[in-house]
Amino acid sequence: MLRIPVEAGIAAGAPAWVELDLAALRHNVREFRRVLGPDRELVAVVKANAYGHGLREIAAAVLRAGAAQLAVADVAEGAALRAHGVQAPILVVGPMAPGECRDAVRHRLTPCLGSREQAEALAAAVRPGAPFPVHVEIDTGMHRHGVPAASFGAFVRELRARGRLLLTGVCTHFQALSPGDLPAMQAQLAAFARALALVRDLGTVLRHAANTLGTLVCPDARLDAVRIGGGLYGFERHGHGVVSLLPVLSLKARIVGLRVVEAGDSVGYGGRYRCTRLTRLGLLPVGYADGLSRGSWHEAPVLVRGRRVPIVGLVSMNQIVVDLTDVPEAGFGDEAVLIGRQGDDQVHAEERVQPGGSAYEVTTMLRRDLPRVVMG
Repeated sequence: MLRIPVEAGIAAGAPAWVELDLAALRHNVREFRRVLGPDRELVAVVKANAYGHGLREIAAAVLRAGAAQLAVADVAEGAALRAHGVQAPILVVGPMAPGECRDAVRHRLTPCLGSREQAEALAAAVRPGAPFPVHVEIDTGMHRHGVPAASFGAFVRELRARGRLLLTGVCTHFQALSPGDLPAMQAQLAAFARALALVRDLGTVLRHAANTLGTLVCPDARLDAVRIGGGLYGFERHGHGVVSLLPVLSLKARIVGLRVVEAGDSVGYGGRYRCTRLTRLGLLPVGYADGLSRGSWHEAPVLVRGRRVPIVGLVSMNQIVVDLTDVPEAGFGDEAVLIGRQGDDQVHAEERVQPGGSAYEVTTMLRRDLPRVVMG
């Protein structure tokens, strides 16, 4: 199928760029909407520059695709979305410093409160007479941000007595990393339910606990809404048999240099890589300043003319070198795919995950001002 770029700008001639497949994004939203049904909201998590994909581009597309509201990490991200004309509800799921509270109110962002101190600072920024809507995160085991579960009842009473803040949602955050953590997830969900029971007149607040993994493996956690982050972008693409997801992001570059070196010649800083044969090298204009950490991208495969070629030598700040010996037809200006599909092969971000790491790190580390090409 012919793919038409709907937004390119400077990327048309850029030597390296990120490509976003909005058709894949819409597919992923449809898959989650199918699972959720008509009565649950989908909160699209676009924090950290939409997991490195591009905040403005993804936010607009995911709202058109059926998300009810957005979630960001901090006030700055929410303010940036308002500056781009986003009118949908925006939930700030991370903690806020006291100095951010006034901006949160001014930009009509919904804070997710996690402490008395935060509630007091926010209340001080709100004008009397018009209670400001807030959510409260209940800590059920993450021990990071959130009101201790046993203190939730007292926290709500204090919130109501203060009068300037209106409780419109309650949530918790799972610490699970894999389906094998389901028992721990269910224990947190039970703790969440016990905390909610401490407030008998809680009313019709929006209850949300499940992230992508929770939505897929713990149906009881779907409640009134779910917060979908990685799943939007095609991570968890196998969907544990519940959904089938498509990667949204590709990372591409042009070959900007070619040379032939002898067997025994070294490549890159430190001379740690030595060629074992007459070798044809290709130069790509991306490096760790663009988000390609040495640990994750060492000897990583790159697609050129539909075939995998390895990165050789250490990743430099702004450049990497690939071994093109087995692709002799590759030439100056050819497209190289570091993440994404070319021909019959596809390189996934998950291939770059280090032990104990996450595929989210691979994309969130991408330089924010890398040009973005949006495909319809």
